[in-house]
Amino acid sequence: MATNSKPSFFSNLNVITIGDLIQKDLEKAYFLPQQPSSYSKGYRFQNSTKYQVFDSPPPPLSFNQTLFPLRNLATTGDKIQLVMESEPPSYLQEHWNNTMPDFPLASVKSVDEALLDDIPIVTSAALQSIPEHKQSIHPDLMYKLQLKSSILEIGVPVPKHMEEDSISFPCVVKADMGWCGRGSQIVRGEGELTSITTHIRDLCGWDGRIVFQEFIPGVKEVPSFQFHLSKSGEMFWVGTTHGKFDGLKWIAATVDWRKQEEYRDLVHEEFTIPIKNYLLKNGYFGLVTFEVLFTDHGKFMVDLNPRVGGETSHLLLARYMASVFGLKHSAMFSENTHNVSGKWLVQKANGLNEKIEGRLVILAVADEPHGCNSDVSVFAQSAEEVQDIFGTLTS
Repeated sequence: MATNSKPSFFSNLNVITIGDLIQKDLEKAYFLPQQPSSYSKGYRFQNSTKYQVFDSPPPPLSFNQTLFPLRNLATTGDKIQLVMESEPPSYLQEHWNNTMPDFPLASVKSVDEALLDDIPIVTSAALQSIPEHKQSIHPDLMYKLQLKSSILEIGVPVPKHMEEDSISFPCVVKADMGWCGRGSQIVRGEGELTSITTHIRDLCGWDGRIVFQEFIPGVKEVPSFQFHLSKSGEMFWVGTTHGKFDGLKWIAATVDWRKQEEYRDLVHEEFTIPIKNYLLKNGYFGLVTFEVLFTDHGKFMVDLNPRVGGETSHLLLARYMASVFGLKHSAMFSENTHNVSGKWLVQKANGLNEKIEGRLVILAVADEPHGCNSDVSVFAQSAEEVQDIFGTLTS
């Protein structure tokens, strides 16, 4: 029976994998970490007619096919199989073996192979191209729960939502199913409002809902909280990150492992329990991320993402690095651009790991015509050292 006790936090195991969490409810499962797109032509997981997402302008195919899914491959583990369009390069797998040797590598199966049996697929979103019965959470439910407007149903403090004909400025405009910060903008007047809504609807062809939220001033911090919810109601606390943003687009996350229990407790009664009850009532189980604005006059939830998150791997590694090596400060830097190849970048990280007291983990690389893009996790004994290590890698 589900209880309202705080999510378990410490474990006898320093190594917790995504597969371990999935297996709490699904003995056999595949994990498909690729996200959908409605604007990437020719992409395998294009939601063109159903479960549409707003990701205009679309990211490069390399982001959806390689960079984003590789983030979570490193910590999937060997208890479930991972489904992807391509396998990670051998030099990256060797890097993972050297930097996080206690995490077993997942085996990769092709999408077509995974569709031949009845084993459920854990997805990051509702996918038009995967049969409904194969998705571990029915795609209709998954899509509904990930809508920006659905947070109104939970009963927690949120920014006021306004109708388009009665907006007060400034406000925040969001496409109801926006991805990667796209379709979200702070608007300060009628002119900007007309411009952004025209862009979303007319230029991008979005016929879904647009959400208009009040702008919350005086924000002190924007922590993101992640836990795993089992069918039984049991919760496992994955951790808390503090986001760094370019406008409304998330670009990095920092972690202080010493403060994890403190932040878990700050949101337990007001947010975590109502979210848990809401998701259980709707039939959801799995990983959950929610984002809260901390202000001088209260806390306000602004986002709920029931899925394996972009920060899941980093948090699982942060637990490991803090417990095993005493590296309690860390950061994940996302979508970095480099004018070198992915192989060269990984070789540089390997060389730095032989010299530094902290640890560099290249979670993902995707080669581009004139270099590569990367997702990087850095672990050290201080926040300043984390920044120094990342600066050395990218210099």
